[in-house]
This record gives sequence, C-alpha cells and structure tokens, in this order.
Amino acid sequence: MALLGLLLAGAILIAAQALLIGRGSLRGIVYSRRFDRERCFAGDRLELIEVIENRKKLPVPWLRLESEFPAAFRFRGNTVSKMEQGSVYQTHTSGFALLPGRRVTRRHFVVCENRGIFRLSTVFMTAGDLLGFVIRSRSLNVESPLIVYPALLEDRELPYAWHSWQGEFAVRRWILEDPFMIEGSREYAPGDPMNRIDWKATARTGGLQVYKQGHSADPRVMIVLDIGNVVAGLASGSGEAEAERAISLAATCADRLIASGVPVGFVHNAHTLSAPRVLAGSGAPHRHLLLEAMAGIRLKERQTLAETLNGEARERSAACDYLIVSSADEAEIRRAAEPLERMGHRIGIFRPTDDASAASARPESPREPDLRKEVGA
Repeated sequence: MALLGLLLAGAILIAAQALLIGRGSLRGIVYSRRFDRERCFAGDRLELIEVIENRKKLPVPWLRLESEFPAAFRFRGNTVSKMEQGSVYQTHTSGFALLPGRRVTRRHFVVCENRGIFRLSTVFMTAGDLLGFVIRSRSLNVESPLIVYPALLEDRELPYAWHSWQGEFAVRRWILEDPFMIEGSREYAPGDPMNRIDWKATARTGGLQVYKQGHSADPRVMIVLDIGNVVAGLASGSGEAEAERAISLAATCADRLIASGVPVGFVHNAHTLSAPRVLAGSGAPHRHLLLEAMAGIRLKERQTLAETLNGEARERSAACDYLIVSSADEAEIRRAAEPLERMGHRIGIFRPTDDASAASARPESPREPDLRKEVGA
C-alpha cells in the first residue's frame, strides 16, 4: 500500500508539473534578436544579440530556439549549441533554461563572407515540462535586416586601366575655371576682369584682391556593370568568383570617386533585390545607396549590355564619363557604347579579369598608351 501510494503521488506530481509548466511553457516568453549594426562589408565581424525573457511566475525547464541563416554566415566561438550546415542555408539552434522573471542575453560572433541583402525573420521556438510529456511550439516573426556590401579591393588588386583613367580624369577635372565655385581670394593680376574684384577682401588687406575661382570639367561619372558574360560560367562553377570580383571592382571605383567628391551614378543589367539604376550623386548617404544597390545584385542577367547602354542613351543626360566593368569582348563593348559616344560621353572599359599587378609591373613613361582606350569628346 505504501508503494502504491508513493507511485500515485509521483504520478500526480508528474501530471501537475506537466499541466502547470508544460502547457504554459511558452506563455509570457518574449524574444528579440538584432545585429549590432545593419550595414557592413563582406568579411566584417558582427555580433548577433539574442535576448529572451520569462515574464511569468513559473520556470521554463528547457527552451529551444531554431533559426535559419544563409550559408555565408560563419558563427565563431562556443556560443552555438548546434549547427546544421547546408549549401544554401544553415540551421542555428540555441538552448535556454529560464527561471521566473529572468532575462538572458546571449551574443554570437558572426562573419558574413558574402555580400547580399538579408531579411532574417522567422524563429521557431519549442519548450515543455521537465520530462517532456507536454511540448509546445510556435514560430515568431523577428525582423533582423542586414545589408552586406561588396568587399572593397586594395590598390594592388585594381587593374591598370583604373589607375590610367583616374590620372587622366584628375587632370581634366582641373582644366576649366568654374565661375560658380569661389574658393577664396587672391592678389589682383594684370588681365583679371574688374567684375572679379573682391571688395571686402581688398578693404581688409589693403591691396587689390580678386575672387579665386574653383575648377571643374563636368566630373560626373556613371559606372556600368555588365553581369552577362560571367553568368554564362556559373553552371560550370567558373563564373561566380569572376562576377563577385566585377562587383567588388565597381564598388571600389564608386567608393574612391565619392571620397574624391565626384558625383557617381550606377547602372547594371542583372536581376536585383535593390535598385537597377542610381542617379549620379555625392556624399556619404549616396555612397550607402550605391553600395546597397551593388549588395542586392543577383547573378542572373536581366538584359544585355547593349540594351542597358541604349537605355542610358535615351536618358539624354549631360556629357559625363561612363566606366564599363565587363568581361565581354572589347569590340562588342565599343559597338554597344556607340550611341553614348555619339552623344559626347567618354567611355572607359575596365575588365575584372585584367592582371591586378599590371599597374605596379608596368614602367612609368609619358608615352605609355592608355589601356582604357577612351573614345568620345
């Protein structure tokens, strides 16, 4: 009888804990997740911060969180309970035990190896009683967006055509005086027109001063990324690295030009999760806009390079420099660029497959030909 009573009491306790703890195990559970920043470059180290709180008066003996992440995410350290790695996605599993009114914050160190626009949202939550007789599950929609920009290239990785074009562009940029750009004042020189005299500076210095004007030569640049030829090699496994290098080359050119104060625009012929065309602009916010457009590119051709450049010709914008990043045949690129050339635009061709060491290996000479082979006015 004593043994029977003990067994009955144990059964009652097990049923009671299953009803009290198991049935309401997910009640009062609040979960949030975020990255320590919403934008980064490929290869940067991030922190994924998970916060889970038990707001009820009963404990949660065990709770399992399952999240799906792209395979490009690499978790570092010992904070990951379990990882199931796939070719496209991976499952990240975390385990918790929560006392009443307890909040737990857990930090995971992550490296995102590839660019992209990631909208991570779904988390699957499972909990139950002590012995697992009653289990409850539900999914949560937790928004944790992340934009990973393309990796930027070092100087030694840039093709010689970029260095050659950049030097020529810097010279052209300072050829003409711009009457709307005033950079201060200077002493009067014979031949200066009277309408340029700065009377305030003249009174302040006691000598005749004229306005010092800035220089410009229409410094706008449009970067064109052709994804068509590299996509053809994706099926054999040879095109992805070349495509990513082309995107990184375009991103590096845009970043360098924006840092120099040059208005830059961007257009490409790939499918995208972001904008297919960005108008020329400058400044830090515009830099983020350009890099986000490059982060969202998918390696799938949307239209041909010729169709993209014909669309640019229909815009009929003021003359500027078009920098075409493409692995296509040079004669094919020049045929596609003829409508822009006839409108007075300058054309530069950068090939992502060019030898990156050419810039340092090639001796400097004033007679060195411009590998960009620029055409136009």
